[in-house]
Amino acid sequence: MATAPHTLCGDTPKTSPDASRHDWTVDAVEAIYRSPLLELLGKANAVHRIHHDPTHVQKASLLSIKTGGCPEDCAYCPQSAHHREVKLGKEHLMDPASVIEMATRAKDAGADRFCMGAAWRQVRDGAAFDAVLEMVRGVHDLGMEACVTLGMLKPHHAQQ
Repeated sequence: MATAPHTLCGDTPKTSPDASRHDWTVDAVEAIYRSPLLELLGKANAVHRIHHDPTHVQKASLLSIKTGGCPEDCAYCPQSAHHREVKLGKEHLMDPASVIEMATRAKDAGADRFCMGAAWRQVRDGAAFDAVLEMVRGVHDLGMEACVTLGMLKPHHAQQ
């Protein structure tokens, strides 16, 4: 027996990626909040299948491009300089050519996304950020999706 696709709060399924709703009411949001979790998971799955191939798994490779010595005190993160029990030395930012070489190896191994993380509190303008931009461009030029985790960004950093 075929069933109709799940929709959120009676909406008809959207087929356009630009079909986001912006007319939410408090009652509609409250109805979602009070819905059973498994019902919400089913609806989320249906929406996901409208916009994405359900058989595709994105394969990502992650690289720490600047390891250790972060001044933040995040309890979950071993990169923090505050965790004395973690024997993680502070390293300089990797050079773009080395990062792009590692991204090439990741692509050859089947990755379609390459994520780069730097242990610092925030991005600052200058040589280090310029090097990260070069890394991102290099990964993109390989035909891979590039992502970064760089701490706090200012709007002009994110736009670049």
